[in-house]
Amino acid sequence: MATLDRREILIIFASFLIGSAAGWWSRMHWGGGLIAVAVTLAGTVAGYLIIVTVLRAAGHPVG
Repeated sequence: MATLDRREILIIFASFLIGSAAGWWSRMHWGGGLIAVAVTLAGTVAGYLIIVTVLRAAGHPVG
C-alpha cells in the first residue's frame, strides 16, 4: 500500500475544505440535501484539480 506524503495530504485536505464550503453555500441558498452532497463532491474534485494545476504550473512536482 502506498503512503501519502505531507504535500499530498495537504492538497487533499485543502480540496476537502473547498468542497465543504461549496456544499455549505449551496445548502444555505438552495436548501436541498442531495444538491448539497452533489455540490460538495463536485467542489472537492474541482478544488483538487485547481490546486494540482496551479502547483504544476508553478513547477512543483505533484502526483
